[in-house]
Amino acid sequence: MAKTIAAISTPAGTGGISIVRMTGDLTLDIINEIFRPINNRLIDPDIDNRYLRYGHIVDGEGEIVDEVMVAFMKAPATYTREDVCEINCHGSFVAVREILNLLLDKGADLAEPGEFTKRAFLNGRIDLSQAEAVLDIINSTNKLSASQGISQLQGSLTKKIREIRTDLKEGLARLEYSINFTEDGEDLPVSDITAYIKTAKAKIDDLASTSNKGKLVKDGINTTIVGKPNVGKSSLLNVLLDENRAIVTDIPGTTRDLITEYISLGDFTLKINDTAGIRDTDDLVEKIGVDKSIELIDESDLILAIFDMSRDFDEEDKKILDLIRGKNALLILNKADLEGKFDEKIFDVNLPIIKTSMVDQLGIRKLEDTIRDIFDTKEIKRESVLITNTRHERLLKSAKEKIDQSLNDMEAGIPIDACEVDLSSAYEDLGLIIGESVSGEIMDKVFKEFCVGK
Repeated sequence: MAKTIAAISTPAGTGGISIVRMTGDLTLDIINEIFRPINNRLIDPDIDNRYLRYGHIVDGEGEIVDEVMVAFMKAPATYTREDVCEINCHGSFVAVREILNLLLDKGADLAEPGEFTKRAFLNGRIDLSQAEAVLDIINSTNKLSASQGISQLQGSLTKKIREIRTDLKEGLARLEYSINFTEDGEDLPVSDITAYIKTAKAKIDDLASTSNKGKLVKDGINTTIVGKPNVGKSSLLNVLLDENRAIVTDIPGTTRDLITEYISLGDFTLKINDTAGIRDTDDLVEKIGVDKSIELIDESDLILAIFDMSRDFDEEDKKILDLIRGKNALLILNKADLEGKFDEKIFDVNLPIIKTSMVDQLGIRKLEDTIRDIFDTKEIKRESVLITNTRHERLLKSAKEKIDQSLNDMEAGIPIDACEVDLSSAYEDLGLIIGESVSGEIMDKVFKEFCVGK
């Protein structure tokens, strides 16, 4: 008998509606104990399957806890492939907790994080990559990440992985045939075996090459604002956020710690880091902030380098310009509303230049449009599948390295039976992506990232 579990599936706090979810063999018995439909007819799994029923949840004394709508869904055509019940109640913290406690008192266990989705995986409704896509959808911060999650939930990545495994399996089958069913000197030509393996490798290469784009879609564009003190870094962050998130003063060195915010920019999300002004300083705390700013330059997908046009271009500005050479960066000439002390001709780098004024919000629209142009969403949308998951990326890399080693060994004339181990291991790596022969340790690691109730 499958253990019956229950949890609150909506975020904590006060709201119009909250949902308490339950699944398992005792689901029907438990809900019929605490639910009093308005017409007094208990839930019938055949008549009421997938219909909303109106009534009240009552406690052990018969007292009304809340007015609710109950949806009972009969196995196996459910999210978990078990009986599922969802209680739609008022979003009162007290009512939600009391309903959950009633379910637990009647024999349900409190669900662990991700346990509903874990059951969907264990019961064969979805594979492991699809289960991870559920989490991606929940955590999506932009349209592209949401659409990628939905695509993978529908099996787009699973299809690709199965295609690669089929090619690899064909190569392995020919290799094993040559080892076990041919006489000495009658082995199949190596090219007959490697043809399938090379096809699999090419598909892995194509899939793995999308990981950088996938990270941008899932995690956002890691964007760092750099410049010397008082050039308008924090003002830019506040303008983009449309709120006063960072402290803005005329005192140099106000920003000493890293401030990170997420901003929606069309199909993308910008993860913006506002950093300490880069300058030479004897202040120990400020120096730590400056060192962190320099470190972030190398880690960023995009750098917004700000220069103050109303001040002379000095050695500190030059140092910043040198730091961003060869990087994906935009040059922002700020305080364009004031009398300029230098113009863009002073820059000797081939980077986009935008003049701005945080006071008048001059150039902000152009800045946003330029960022969109740099990260062309049309190119990303053309990819049918993007690798957005670090676990998947590592397994693809592992499989590729083992296939490369096997191909090198076979082409070097090493006996083919010595190449079978690496190829079989690569086949297993690909299987781990979709959850075939997956260990309990990996499952625990995947599902612990989920919230309780999903």
